[in-house]
Amino acid sequence: RAFEKAFPDRLFDVGIAEEHAVSFAAGLALGGVIPVVAIYSSFLQRAVDQMLHDVCMQKLHVIFAIDRAGLVGADGETHQGNFDLSYLTMMPNMTVMAPKNLWELRRELDYALNEHEGPIAIRYPRGQAYRGLKEFDSPVEYGKGEILFEGQEIALLAVGSMVSTAEHIRDKLQAEGFSCTLANGRFIKPVDYRLVEKLASTHSFLVVLEENVLQGGYGIAVKAWVQERHPNVKVLTVGLPDAYVEHGNVSVLRETLGIDSDSIV
Repeated sequence: RAFEKAFPDRLFDVGIAEEHAVSFAAGLALGGVIPVVAIYSSFLQRAVDQMLHDVCMQKLHVIFAIDRAGLVGADGETHQGNFDLSYLTMMPNMTVMAPKNLWELRRELDYALNEHEGPIAIRYPRGQAYRGLKEFDSPVEYGKGEILFEGQEIALLAVGSMVSTAEHIRDKLQAEGFSCTLANGRFIKPVDYRLVEKLASTHSFLVVLEENVLQGGYGIAVKAWVQERHPNVKVLTVGLPDAYVEHGNVSVLRETLGIDSDSIV
């Protein structure tokens, strides 16, 4: 409500009417303003048709700020935001980003508002923004990821909330004597295939991490690309299962589903 108090004429609360929210945003964009549609990941599923036809087909500059992406914990089985990377990336003209921390979220929102044209989505998890990796705060360039740490044997390529997990994985593997590169994909669509090529051509093992179902997600796209061009490189995709995830503590759920750092190591 802080934004509403500061800018009462610039916030429209449409209630639990997600389809209307997206079509309304399309109308605002046609009227010359830049709307930011703030909706939970699981609720935005209801407006897939409006995103496809009202926004993406017309290439409108609408920004989707997608909260509670990935595991949300005790809100319940219906609230887990595990599918947005899959349904967003299937849409023509849609750009999809996922920030690694608080500062990258700010940069991505600034980029979406002031530099990008067309539909764009920024997905981020529930809770307090991650404050690690602050030293890596480079400007956002369209479709471009970044290498955070360089190694030789294993390459970890993560997006969004899984970058912090990959940081812990790297630390644990380094302690066991492995040399690890850590890269932040930043963009889920388009995939930074130049970054993928660099990792695949210089490492023998690539691990792709996302907090989204594997079907239709980031890892599948990266793995298909690598296997076609570098068949000798082993690729492990880490993500959520083809299932509905019950409610529970997020840390416990991550361990149960095998996407915590110890399980991946």
